[in-house]
Amino acid sequence: MKKVLPLAIAAALVAPAAAMADATVFGKVHMIVQSYDDGSDSVWSTDSVASRVGVKGSEDLGDGLKAVYHLEFGVNIDDGSTVSNRNQFVGLAGGFGTVLAGRHDTPMKMSQGAFDEFGDLPHGDIEDVIPGEDRVSNVLAYVSPAMSGFTFVGAAVAGELGDGGTAASSGLTGLADHYSLAGLYSNGPVFASLAYNSYDTGNLAALAPNSYSPSIVRATLVWNGGNWQAGALYSKMNMDDLLDDSTAWGLSGHFMITPNDKIKAQYLDGDSPTFKTSVVGLSPSVQISGGDDPVTQWSIGYEHSFSKRTYVHVGYTSYDLDSNPDTQTALFGGLVHSF
Repeated sequence: MKKVLPLAIAAALVAPAAAMADATVFGKVHMIVQSYDDGSDSVWSTDSVASRVGVKGSEDLGDGLKAVYHLEFGVNIDDGSTVSNRNQFVGLAGGFGTVLAGRHDTPMKMSQGAFDEFGDLPHGDIEDVIPGEDRVSNVLAYVSPAMSGFTFVGAAVAGELGDGGTAASSGLTGLADHYSLAGLYSNGPVFASLAYNSYDTGNLAALAPNSYSPSIVRATLVWNGGNWQAGALYSKMNMDDLLDDSTAWGLSGHFMITPNDKIKAQYLDGDSPTFKTSVVGLSPSVQISGGDDPVTQWSIGYEHSFSKRTYVHVGYTSYDLDSNPDTQTALFGGLVHSF
């Protein structure tokens, strides 16, 4: 199950609890059996889904200051051939908040909170319809202390290419060629956020005569009523005349049938599907959405928890793209264990 506000792990270390003297090993193992049908072929597969392992910790430096670190790696337990870099950073935390540097989810990605009921799945995740689900390198970020439930998160991302870079990406010389900002409010049953992303495409000489600065605004509201939850999300992508602007929105929710059993559903609608691009000179590529190709995605699912760390789930997702006459569907069942 996706954790809410992953970057706030660092901010939480500011609390006046005993310092973590030793490293903590953590991770998640997630396997699914899936049947995917794209309209012409139907394929069964057994897949590792965002399985990961990491180590984190902190050191008390005195006077309310701590050093914090977090090193997380994606592992493909299906075939063992892939190790990927997830959130990895080092920073300082104190009464001023947390400052960190490394690689991380952007504040916009964090701003979804617990909205995404089907996060990380190969079919059903909001990233298929909603842009801005980026995890980027070269991050310098700040997390403010919580103030009456409100937290500010900002991240600057350097392109690090300079004028000697590729023709499609040269000119990215600043500390904040891309930046992401989010205001987060969490109090009782309410979570609300407003986030903004700005991308600098640099010198698009290979593609167009001008430089472009696409941007995204996203608003999210999630209400947790105890044994039920409902969420709404709206996103607006300004493509700065590179492509047509696009909007996307979604509704999600779940209901606890018993303390261990949950049914959940999600519906997403957009002007065009998301795609990843590397022309902004960031590593890895970032996710944007533009053009006029309406898309809808809906998912339903069921979870049964054996404990706080282990659960099984099943679900179904349908994905319709206006330019594709065939509906894409996925039926899955899986097991998740966190440690």
